[in-house]
Amino acid sequence: MRRKLLLIFKLLLKAKFVFRNPQEHKLVIFDDESYMDMKNFIFNYNFFLLQTRAENINKVYLSFQIIKYFFKHYNGNIMTAYLSSLLEIVRPKVVLTFIDNSLKFFDIAKIFDKKINFVAIQNGARYDLKRHKHLYKAKKINSDLTKNYYIPNFLCFGQFEIDDYKENEIKVKNFSKVGSLRLANFFHHIEKNKISLKKSLYDICLISNYMPAGSNDEWVVPSLEEGLAKTTKYTINFCMKHNMKMIFTWRRVNSPKSPKAFDNELVFYKKHLNDIEFNYLISNSIEKDKFSSYKAMFQSNIAVATYSTMLREKLGIGGKILSCNCTYSDIFDFPIEGICSIKNCNFKEFEKRLLDIHSISKENYFSRLSKDKNYVVEYNEKISTIEILRKKIDSFLTL
Repeated sequence: MRRKLLLIFKLLLKAKFVFRNPQEHKLVIFDDESYMDMKNFIFNYNFFLLQTRAENINKVYLSFQIIKYFFKHYNGNIMTAYLSSLLEIVRPKVVLTFIDNSLKFFDIAKIFDKKINFVAIQNGARYDLKRHKHLYKAKKINSDLTKNYYIPNFLCFGQFEIDDYKENEIKVKNFSKVGSLRLANFFHHIEKNKISLKKSLYDICLISNYMPAGSNDEWVVPSLEEGLAKTTKYTINFCMKHNMKMIFTWRRVNSPKSPKAFDNELVFYKKHLNDIEFNYLISNSIEKDKFSSYKAMFQSNIAVATYSTMLREKLGIGGKILSCNCTYSDIFDFPIEGICSIKNCNFKEFEKRLLDIHSISKENYFSRLSKDKNYVVEYNEKISTIEILRKKIDSFLTL
């Protein structure tokens, strides 16, 4: 509570007050951090950008109507009441977000149920469901947060989300399998800028998986940090032993805007790797920018990580992957079993599996999966997820 009050106080100090109502719009983008990833398909729509995070809000609307609606919706949460009052004024047909795990989105979707079409586009692979249930079972949190989920219209990656959300009894009215927007944005970027890629430039793309110090306790998974580090150590030693060309993709950007996040990532690898392994990692890493990870993945024969949205995307577009989960927790289990995933293995078992994947044809590889590759991410070469989303939003706006 104290932290929330401090955020609101800071907001009131820095924000500009606008003493009028916002204009009406048919489309509202929920959470301004959604916008950049969605701009390729919403640029031609007239929309209202709803800032939902106190630290991001730079403009506060204030009018008699807003105050009236604020008290109508106030139930102890200032931000929920304020955002709801704005939606009463803007009167959209559709509220769209790319932050599909936003608890605030769920709360407000319940308030305007049957009045406004709330639509969430899946942002990434969701490990939240198992994590929330695990933390509740371990008595780390007071309630199972998955009970708060509510998505009227979920534009998801593929069939796995449908099965997973139904199995966990998540309240979703309608599912639509649309694939990955970020992957589509990457292909759009490549085509627009006429960038040529070499599909076999690297043997292995190692995708960063790290957790800050203390995550073992925070997640109540005693071997979490060590388990994630094992996948990195195994991959580095495999590539050194077999003279494979490896490229490592950082999770965080090394920039003045986020120095602490990148420093935490470096600290993690310095802690869990020896000097030879760490220097190898650094010398075989790529500088992080918006699409650098996708470029590295697309130009590699095999992608390796414990968990990552990119593993699912790589598999969905017809690439080989290996998900190695040595955390002794099922939270990070890959949705497909078979040759593409391995658990709690030693180096020899990891080495044998990765050599097997490397040596066989793609046809043989995909025949050894427990489910079709598009189970985790729908992908159609003939129609982009960007175009699919345009058509979906149009249909919601005309309802």
